[in-house]
Amino acid sequence: MLSFSEQACDCHVHVIGDRARYPMLPARPYTPPVADISALRRHLDRLALGRAVVIQPSVYGTDNQCLIDTLQAMPDSLRGVAVLDPDVRDADLEQLAAAGVTGIRINLESTGGKDPGQALQIVEHWAGKLAGSGWHIQLYAHHEVVEQVLQRLSSPSLPLVIDHFAMLPPQMPQEVLKKTRLYAMLAQGALYIKLSAAYRIGDPVQARQIAALAHTLLQANPERMLWASDWPHTNREPGKAPDAISQYRAIDPRALIQEQLSWLFTDALRRKVLVDNPARLYHFAA
Repeated sequence: MLSFSEQACDCHVHVIGDRARYPMLPARPYTPPVADISALRRHLDRLALGRAVVIQPSVYGTDNQCLIDTLQAMPDSLRGVAVLDPDVRDADLEQLAAAGVTGIRINLESTGGKDPGQALQIVEHWAGKLAGSGWHIQLYAHHEVVEQVLQRLSSPSLPLVIDHFAMLPPQMPQEVLKKTRLYAMLAQGALYIKLSAAYRIGDPVQARQIAALAHTLLQANPERMLWASDWPHTNREPGKAPDAISQYRAIDPRALIQEQLSWLFTDALRRKVLVDNPARLYHFAA
């Protein structure tokens, strides 16, 4: 039987391969350094985690080859979330599923997409195309875009995962949050939220507010919460040309562990969020 740490999952990491083997989009907005599978293994060891979900980074567009190769190198420990062309072939979907991909990512935040109507169309397209596949849809967008999509979305046919605290501002009053469609759907079990990348929604001085936000979301429905590091902490350095390397954010692994403990403050909660929920959503073996 696997131990707790062997089953515990980091639900949002990226792998960046050698550029000669895995070319990036020519029109990418930034260029990250290499963060290969060896570095991922070290990251998981530092956090005492045995599993991870590898998310296709925006710099590769819909070329998922680096993702596929990464998943095939650690098939029991990794699952993947791909980025796809709207007209992707069924054969390509089958190849991705065989490699360990269990979802598609819709990334509007990185591209500045703020049109809720367009976002809704994209979500509904994939909900229809992937119905019955066992996959999920992962949405990364501004919290107001997410809210408007959810208000207009009929009952989703696939599990819906919202990235990075749903990009909610940590200063949002609890009474306002509890009136949102996001909160209602979370409480109903109609979506998942990732507790991840606190630095994308606030500054270190807001750590208590972010912890309070995490606790409020967990109280709504702990069975629909996920935890993630957002390793290797991609960053667009101000003033850097898109083809110049932007170094990763300097995030201390010890700070990630402390952050995790402050949000998941009981053993039962840690098991639910780190083990049980990811195993169910990403189809890890028991």
